[in-house]
Amino acid sequence: MFFQTLFKKQKSIENEKSASEKFLVIINELLNKELPEHQSHHHILFTANVKLDTLKNLLNEHRKRCQFEHKVGQYHMEMYDQIRKQTSDLQGLIDCYTELHIDMAHMNHRLLFYYDKIDFLYDNYLNLLDGKFLSESNPLFWQAIKEDTLEVVRNIL
Repeated sequence: MFFQTLFKKQKSIENEKSASEKFLVIINELLNKELPEHQSHHHILFTANVKLDTLKNLLNEHRKRCQFEHKVGQYHMEMYDQIRKQTSDLQGLIDCYTELHIDMAHMNHRLLFYYDKIDFLYDNYLNLLDGKFLSESNPLFWQAIKEDTLEVVRNIL
């Protein structure tokens, strides 16, 4: 009996991740996709702020050149709209990233109503890592998961 308990294999107990932990994994991955030039985990906010400054400068340049009577002016208006959306999306990801790092328990409470959606997103993310999706569909997958994630971010922040 002693030897049986001594050599008995310990069962690996998997702790279920909370909604905020799952959401943080997804947001980390999205930020890594948005900011491929960052050096390490600690520099991600610095790199994001540098990119935000660059995007804001581009916004100002395109805003100055918007004129509806010229095709080039209309191009600047379209670029302004695209960059403004990109800036807003990046700012939302950064805000949620910092909120999740500041107080995970509070964010877990705020994410309670979105648990099913976060669980679905996280499950699809794990399926992508396991290779269950085609590699050609990766850009479309990341765009879809980004839009769903930003919808939750905009509702909780």
